[in-house]
Amino acid sequence: MEDETLKELRHRVAQLTDKVSTLETKIQRLEAQQQIPEEDLVAIGAALAAYFGYAPKVRAIRFGSQSKWATAARERVHDRSVPHVR
Repeated sequence: MEDETLKELRHRVAQLTDKVSTLETKIQRLEAQQQIPEEDLVAIGAALAAYFGYAPKVRAIRFGSQSKWATAARERVHDRSVPHVR
């Protein structure tokens, strides 16, 4: 039983190794076809934007690092409903 399982695992590992080597060759071919590196294109684009006077806005992702009580307190501050009725 173990011999069959071991043989099957070795066969699957061999298949995966073949797939990885095939993908690596494809990646190498694609990288060889690329004439200008992406970093250079980004630098050229930034230089052109600066030349034409575009002032970019810095945008970043901000993760929710604040706790739940801070969020709730902020919501209460911006809440415009009447807190109580006389």
